[in-house]
Amino acid sequence: RNIAYDPQPIGRYNVAPGTKVLLLSERDAQLHLDPVFWGYAPGWWDKAPLINARVETAASSRMFKPLWQHGRAICFADGWFEWKKEGDKKQPYFIHRKDGKPIFMTAIGSTPF
Repeated sequence: RNIAYDPQPIGRYNVAPGTKVLLLSERDAQLHLDPVFWGYAPGWWDKAPLINARVETAASSRMFKPLWQHGRAICFADGWFEWKKEGDKKQPYFIHRKDGKPIFMTAIGSTPF
């Protein structure tokens, strides 16, 4: 299939909440790559946007249930950082595939992206 996308790359080594990421989603029987901001907050939410959801509860939680049917997408990355507390400091560890290929992860968000 043809994929509609913004040809300008979003290249960087670290993606912080609130920055742009690319999501792959299907709309009108066509795949789209959309630049979106990482984080989600519904209109009634008065705190900082959330950056992840638990798969065990996303389909039924008040926060994410509205997104479950129509807000599914795929995000991809070289890897991600897990932070481990070591004493009074935090140490980032980069988690990635051994072969260097991209990792594809599920995503949900408000549509249209």
